[in-house]
Amino acid sequence: LSAPDRVVHSAMATLAIHNHETPLDLVARNLKSDRASQRCGALRDIGRMGHRISRRDMDQTVVPMLGDSDSAVQEHALLALSQMGEKSQAFAQMVAAKLEQSRTKQVKRAAMLALGSMGPAAVIHAGAVQTLLRERDLDLVVDACTALGKMQATQAADEVAANLTSPDTDVVFAACMSLSEMDSHQQEIGKLLKHSNARIKSAAVNALKGMSGSERYSSDVVSLLGDKDSYVRLGAADFTCRLGAKAADMVVPIGKFLSDSDPGVVAAAAAALGGIGEAAASQIPALEQALRNPGEDSSTLPLTVAGISPKLASLLRKPACAAANALSNMGTAGATSAPRLVECLNSKDWEVRVAGLHALSKMASASARYEYHVVDLLRDEIPPVAAAACLAAGEIAATGAANGSTARAVAELLEHPHPTVRARAVQSLSKMGEEAHAHIETFVSLFGDRAWNVQAEAIRAVAKCGELGQMFAPDVCRMTYQGLTPEVQVAACEALARMGTRGASFREEVQQLENEPVEQVVKDAARKALGFFERAASSALTD
Repeated sequence: LSAPDRVVHSAMATLAIHNHETPLDLVARNLKSDRASQRCGALRDIGRMGHRISRRDMDQTVVPMLGDSDSAVQEHALLALSQMGEKSQAFAQMVAAKLEQSRTKQVKRAAMLALGSMGPAAVIHAGAVQTLLRERDLDLVVDACTALGKMQATQAADEVAANLTSPDTDVVFAACMSLSEMDSHQQEIGKLLKHSNARIKSAAVNALKGMSGSERYSSDVVSLLGDKDSYVRLGAADFTCRLGAKAADMVVPIGKFLSDSDPGVVAAAAAALGGIGEAAASQIPALEQALRNPGEDSSTLPLTVAGISPKLASLLRKPACAAANALSNMGTAGATSAPRLVECLNSKDWEVRVAGLHALSKMASASARYEYHVVDLLRDEIPPVAAAACLAAGEIAATGAANGSTARAVAELLEHPHPTVRARAVQSLSKMGEEAHAHIETFVSLFGDRAWNVQAEAIRAVAKCGELGQMFAPDVCRMTYQGLTPEVQVAACEALARMGTRGASFREEVQQLENEPVEQVVKDAARKALGFFERAASSALTD
């Protein structure tokens, strides 16, 4: 918004508060503004409300704007519809008509985005989109490919596939992704695995990984683990991970990359072996060697610094982190590497320490003898390390009797300044059986924490405290409404369901959630909890 528009918007917001208007009331008023920019801003606000907007509200606010005299407003109305989920499907015909009638490029692009967001329910209108595959404007061709894929318009697959030979990489990329969603033309996409352009190879491997019969291309994909381009390697690693044990025949060829001089190649190979799991146990010695590899693939760093792409997870950049994760996925055979993983806890690289802790937490029985090493890292000054140590301590405690001194050390972190550490500390204590009971009042006090993940873990922890936790069922019930986020509300519904007849005494409050303007995931959790209550009541009558 421009400076004058922001002033007007702020003044109207203040007036709306005094008049007890809802956010939608304020938006509806802005839609009547003479300023096109203000109408566009209002539609952006509606788009952010997304699933909370009812069909009736859409009829009264967004739909009339499709006929606005300003094309920018029409565009924003279509963009708002694209954020409405299934409710927007009722307007598919109207959107398709706008696509066919408008001569404005941005309106056409927004219309295709809206139709694509409706998924297969809008496939009847695929013809209106398919005609744009023949446009000279490649932006429109890209958007048409994307929309047809999301609609799973298989009748257009041949015409989309024709774009696989386009000289424009964006068009080829979109065509690959579109055909992947249609599960069509695997052979043509497979040929692109040997293309000279890295982006096209990346598109091909990422498209194939979601398609039927993709294992036929496993040998070609495995060779890409050694590619010079990091995104091609990562696509190949993800492809192999999705195949899992089906890629067992490729273990030896993949293992050869563990001795490569490029840390990115080693990390990709280790990640792939981790996805294969126990079937890759023959590579454990080489993976243990990779734990000592101090390298890092920094090839994606410029894009991260520029804000173009997020920073890759450590197991995709660092051989040691990838190897630790791989070993933790190899069952009892991988658990024999626990002593080597403990060495990672002494690394100067905090991400390697985190990877070591996460790996040890997955092999808790084998890690129990090293519990004191884990406890030492509860005091690590790097929050992710302390959080990972909490998780590992909890998993170790869950395998046997909890150690009282460990529980006390974890409890000290309930007041840590970092929310992730507080959340992990709660989660860890909740796995320690009766040791958690001494902290139940602290858990309840954390219902008021400023971080939603802490609230959610505190609710789950109370529910795990058995009869003692059931005493706080009213506090849990309040969180079904007062939780900071839908995740907290869901956790509260699940906790009440876990509390049996005590939780069922709040059936009416939970049932009311179905009629409240809350996220669908909350309504689903409420229905599930009500189902638990009914079964509990039936069981009580039978007994």
